[in-house]
Amino acid sequence: MKAQPSSAPQPNARERRIALIKPPASAGEQAGHAVQLFDSVLWVFKGTTPSNWITSPLAEADVIVIHHSEPTTHLERWRRQGKFVIVLSTDESQHPAGARVLIYPFPAVQVLSMLERAEAEMDAGSTDIAARAAVIPPGNPGNSSADPWSFVEALRTLHAVSNSSMWLVCKGPNGPLLWLQGDGSRYFCDSATAGAIRGGAIDLSGLTLQKGTPPPGNLLSRPGAELVWFATYHASAVLAPWLNDRTGYELVRWPDFGRLRASDAGLRTAQIRIVAALETAPATIAKLSASAQATLDQTIRTLNALASCALIRAAHAAATVKSPTFENHTPTPSGGFKKFLRNLRNHLRLGVPS
Repeated sequence: MKAQPSSAPQPNARERRIALIKPPASAGEQAGHAVQLFDSVLWVFKGTTPSNWITSPLAEADVIVIHHSEPTTHLERWRRQGKFVIVLSTDESQHPAGARVLIYPFPAVQVLSMLERAEAEMDAGSTDIAARAAVIPPGNPGNSSADPWSFVEALRTLHAVSNSSMWLVCKGPNGPLLWLQGDGSRYFCDSATAGAIRGGAIDLSGLTLQKGTPPPGNLLSRPGAELVWFATYHASAVLAPWLNDRTGYELVRWPDFGRLRASDAGLRTAQIRIVAALETAPATIAKLSASAQATLDQTIRTLNALASCALIRAAHAAATVKSPTFENHTPTPSGGFKKFLRNLRNHLRLGVPS
């Protein structure tokens, strides 16, 4: 039996009930490992998610987690009852990834993104987010034949043109998904779509942008910088076309990590280490990855996002960087960045490195 994690439940968080269905022995050893891995992610991140997830009996659960060997009749019955069913697949060739399917072994960020999607769908009362958006697993934007940078390049063009009187509608295969103000300063969508964008679960490169009318009144306004950050971060693990792996980059200012919060705690920590390393000294990608003790994938994606938001520049570039859209300056933490990182690690129960 697991010891309880040190993180206490968030005081005002809503309780959500989730049932983990044990697969039959005939499903194989990996099936049990998949369910156990999902359970472990719930335990590790207990108290850090927007809602407090509590394991419960099947009848009381809002969300049900099953192995792909579960009979289809069971799956259909639970869905008719309004349950959000997550399928864990251990055979990608027969049960490929989808809007509600995770391929074992899956990273924690995919579990957290799936739970956020479940919450958003339950809150919105929607029966199928996938019917309105081209949803794919986080970190796998390759399902689209489009250039992975097409949407990001469109956002960069909007910022350059800066026509705030124009509105654009971004459409997926099943209709409008989000609305963009012509200067890129704001975007509008429902909470489910916003959560999917944050988790990298929508293939934005497959969207089409068309001139349109202002968004419906029931959608909330969100800052354009947020869309640029997540669209760029999840676009590709390859360096953005406007960056160079031999160039040293320096930090212009810190991003607002309160607003640009990644779903995964480990990823949040890595991003902060990367930015803190750039604050210390200019660096190439390889040097930055080593000094921040981050993977190359994390370093490239974070550097791409920083560049799109005009938060870094080439080390020998002119000191003045014009960025009218992203003017909100995040103040430097008091006490220095070493103290800031130490406090962050303590908060995440990561311990202080020797």
